[in-house]
Amino acid sequence: MPNTTLLDPTSQGDVSAKFLAPRLDSLDGKVMGLLNITKNGSDIFLDRIAELIQERFDIAEVVHVKKPTFSRPAPAELLVELAEQADFVIEGLAD
Repeated sequence: MPNTTLLDPTSQGDVSAKFLAPRLDSLDGKVMGLLNITKNGSDIFLDRIAELIQERFDIAEVVHVKKPTFSRPAPAELLVELAEQADFVIEGLAD
């Protein structure tokens, strides 16, 4: 895989500290995290994504987390908590 540089437009940290998480071999038995950014329809979108993934994989648990507002980055504590609970995360954006 070629080197990839990720840039965070919110300037919340040192760009050199960013990395790509290793891919999971399978989603079976994993905990899926859903990060709702609170835009209109994102709950509907995430519920449908969860439903489709659970049809294909044996997901152990689904953890739902909501940002306080879509207009600001998610609080670091919220992201840390989600990362500790979930094996992978899907962020929902809609409108």
